[in-house]
Amino acid sequence: MSSKRLSRRDFMRLMAGAAGASVLAACQPKTVIVKETVEVEKEKIVKETVVVEKVAAPQEKTTIQWWHGWGGMTGVNAMQAVADAFNLQSDAIYVERLQVDSVHQKYLTAIAGGDPPDVEIGNLNYSEFWARQVLYEMDDWVQTSSVIDVSDFLPAALDGAKWMGKMYGLPCIESSIRFAFSYNVALIEGAGLDPDNPPQTWDEAFEWHVKTTKFDSAGNIEILGFDPMDAMGGSGPGPPDPFFWPPSFGLTWWEKEANKFHFDDERFVTILATIKKFYDHAGVEKMSGYRSSYGTWTQSPTASFPAGVQAMIVNGPWQPGELAHSSPDNTFKYSWGPTPSDREGTKFQATGGHYGSIPQGAGHPEEAFKFLEFCTRGEVQDIVFDQTGWLGPRISWNETLDVSKYAGLDFYINSITEADEMWPSAGCPISSFVGQQWWNTVDAVNFGDKAPEQAATDMQNLCTEELRNQFPELA
Repeated sequence: MSSKRLSRRDFMRLMAGAAGASVLAACQPKTVIVKETVEVEKEKIVKETVVVEKVAAPQEKTTIQWWHGWGGMTGVNAMQAVADAFNLQSDAIYVERLQVDSVHQKYLTAIAGGDPPDVEIGNLNYSEFWARQVLYEMDDWVQTSSVIDVSDFLPAALDGAKWMGKMYGLPCIESSIRFAFSYNVALIEGAGLDPDNPPQTWDEAFEWHVKTTKFDSAGNIEILGFDPMDAMGGSGPGPPDPFFWPPSFGLTWWEKEANKFHFDDERFVTILATIKKFYDHAGVEKMSGYRSSYGTWTQSPTASFPAGVQAMIVNGPWQPGELAHSSPDNTFKYSWGPTPSDREGTKFQATGGHYGSIPQGAGHPEEAFKFLEFCTRGEVQDIVFDQTGWLGPRISWNETLDVSKYAGLDFYINSITEADEMWPSAGCPISSFVGQQWWNTVDAVNFGDKAPEQAATDMQNLCTEELRNQFPELA
């Protein structure tokens, strides 16, 4: 890759990478621990013997294995609490939890090898599994469930789990809306702007960007106004994280019924030109240096937005809880994402998040679905929210949530009912490829390698050709 490329999201790297790392088994408190010697295949060449600690399940219960991709202490602790809660209330099923790095590739490999887990939740490019039809259809289970009421889920979230009219995933654990335009009040006021009158159009957002971006005597960025590709600004194509920029411009980039891309649409050309405008003012090479000094997103105190050296960001509903810990001394406000002038005032939102799935070859699919049912319940959403700040799929739970816990959370909850448009994740069958091309295309335009018009045409052609290669029956 060119040395002048901006840093990529770890998620995209994981999706493109090959499986290699071993998975770790979790330890449960106050249970019998047994040690098991296993062979771990590394890069399909070298094998090593490792000892893992494995919880001995009660003999009268059916044990199911749950893989999840969420890592880090906070995420792992939350998932363990969910597993503990399920095991405590179930008389017939025992869930054994495994955190799996690079879970997308490993899940595909396990399914192909005929030895998958019983259930997986989190950190997949889900639509690629939907399209390959390597998972159990869930329609019959959902329709006969006494736990799941489909009217209590956002329709767009359910639509994101479907392929050819069939449902292959169940929204659970973390599955909600995705966008807010957020800003640091002190930086906005320091630039002489009104924090109670946020920009509604991209022209207005650019004015804020110009007034809040500050340079040192050497011309390096000290304070950045807005990075169009930071956090959810660079997201997509989803699920789990949908594109932000096409909904802002009212563009359906993937027409699922016709299996057709629309990157050659004039609106996509304008998107690329708009992003370039923000980078041009900051200096695209300067942005590379700035990004090498600061991380992205909002969880870490050293990331640019929580550190107080970036004025604006687009991010999801986990952000208020993260900022309460990563930037407690700053005040932030939240508003609707800007739009082009011809859509001024349009309140757009999108669903995103994670689905539970049951792979073909699972040993206990019926029991796995019982666990997924449990993962949609309010008590599980309480557990997850209390430990991570993530929002779950149930509309009724969101309506009763105490939004006062984190400043700004009320915007996200209210946006569920106040949005003029609720966009689903598009469900493209080659989403990993499209996501990488999205970043490559933005980089090519930002660095002047291609004009927006040519870059849009090339992305349209590349994605269409890749769809034809992977799914010739669809192209």
